[in-house]
Amino acid sequence: MNDFLMDYAAVKLGRQPHLAQQVAQAGQPDLTGLDKLFKDNGVGRRTKYEELATGFLWDEEDVNAVKETDAMKQQSAALTQEAIVYLGAHAQDFDRWEEA
Repeated sequence: MNDFLMDYAAVKLGRQPHLAQQVAQAGQPDLTGLDKLFKDNGVGRRTKYEELATGFLWDEEDVNAVKETDAMKQQSAALTQEAIVYLGAHAQDFDRWEEA
């Protein structure tokens, strides 16, 4: 998830030093901070983060549901929150593209 978010950030904001830390800070404590950072009306947050989390959970649980349940929404929200915290704690790992 974080890789997809960082690729999106690099396109929207340009590849720059400490981009991962900037993204992680914008996404805490509320992921809607990413909307302001990207100035995209929430497109990046939804498509590059929240929907990926939901898709991962569906695959993991082999769910054939047509509609997202409240429990799935809560699990997805928890997963995205864990991922943004992980991004902040490992920002240097996600900025390695600078070296390529």
